[in-house]
This record gives sequence, C-alpha cells and structure tokens, in this order.
Amino acid sequence: MNTTIVIPCYNEERRLPVDKFRNYISVNSKKFIFVNDGSKDCTNELLQDIRREFPEKIEVIKNVVNLGKSGAVREGINHALQKGKCDLIGFMDADLSTSLEEIDDFLDVFDRRRQIDFVFGSRIAKIGSVIDRRPVRHYLGRVNATIVSVYLQKQIYDSQCGAKFFRSPVARKVFKEKFISKWLFDVEIFKRIELSGGEIDKCSLELPLHRWVEKGDSKISMMDVLRLPVEYFRIINHYRCERNVYGCL
Repeated sequence: MNTTIVIPCYNEERRLPVDKFRNYISVNSKKFIFVNDGSKDCTNELLQDIRREFPEKIEVIKNVVNLGKSGAVREGINHALQKGKCDLIGFMDADLSTSLEEIDDFLDVFDRRRQIDFVFGSRIAKIGSVIDRRPVRHYLGRVNATIVSVYLQKQIYDSQCGAKFFRSPVARKVFKEKFISKWLFDVEIFKRIELSGGEIDKCSLELPLHRWVEKGDSKISMMDVLRLPVEYFRIINHYRCERNVYGCL
C-alpha cells in the first residue's frame, strides 16, 4: 500500500535527526512530507538538503507563519490527499521520539485487519519496551488520558502520542476542517471519527510502541499547560454544536 508520512517541523535545526531520516528513506518506498511551520532557524535549509537527495520521496512545505502542530499536520495530510496517491497516511514527531522502525508495525495492522481505519501509538511501559519520559510529562499525560477517556467514554490509554496513521478515506474526513486547538487536536481526531459515524472501539486500534524516547525540550510551554482547561472547554463546547458536520465514514 502506498504510504505517506507527514512530519511537522518548527525550529528543528538542532533536533532533526537527519541521518536517521536519510538512512530510512534510502531503503524504503514510503513518501515523506515535511511541513516547515514558520521556523526561525535553519530548519528549511536542512529539509531542502534532504529533499534534493530524495526528490521522488520527499516534499517540503514551507509556512511563512507558524500554524501550530495541528495546522501543520492538517496541511501536510491534505496536501498528500489532494495528490490522491496514498492508501495510508500518518504523522510523526520530527525528533523521532517514535522511531521510524515502528512504521511497519502500524502498517501491518492495516494489512491484517481490514476493519481498522485508524491506528495510534501508545506509550505503555512494559517488559520488552523502552519508554523514556520525564515524570512530569508522564503524569500530565495520565491526566490528559483520564479526561479524554471520560469525555469520549472510551478506554484510551494514550491519546496524545505523536504517531498516528489512517486509511486515506478516513483522513480525508477527519482533516477536512481546521482544528479548534493547536495542541489538543489529538482529542479532536477521536471526536471527529465518532461524529463521522465511526465506532472507535471497532475501527481504531491502540498500538503499544516498542520504543519511545523523549528527546529534550517540549514545544509546549508552561502557558500552554495552564491553558489546557480552557482548551478542553472550547473543544467540548464546539463539538457539542457540530454533530452533523463530518458526514458518515
């Protein structure tokens, strides 16, 4: 199946693992779309260098203004969908906290289970896996997961992991409209699937990662953390009023 991966990038000059991308892309057929989301450093130059090495496998979108992660991901996914050449499409974080080697595990789910339209990574620490997170990030994640589970009335362990893959028809509906939140758009993804007529329990799968390693500074500031209750209120209020927007999957 043709697969495209969107990588949102913002000021990634010192964090972008160029060699890991180069090594993976050189031996794989997957396409990558890097969205340079208004970076103020030399991120664009790095991305253009990689693109020149693999012009058939890499595209770079340059935003003059920072749209936030939700806007960058949406822009990259819609760009891929407009080209109409991908069966599966996903997004991952630029620092590769989720390694590229995990991609095949995501794709294998779609191949084996035809009823699955959406696969999302889950950072579950267990024997045989390496999940390396700062305690404060872990506990904030557990608070988020609890809120999301209560809101959606679904047992979701990790809604915020930055590795998510979709079948193209589902992605087309989920990413059609702008998201309400820059950082909690993962919650909106679940809600949009639900409002589109999809049964999350049946069409989605939470995939435990073998390895997830935190790579340093988060792009979420303390002000963003303090705004989380407001963001949740905006999301809940918006989707209470938008039940018929997304059509049926």
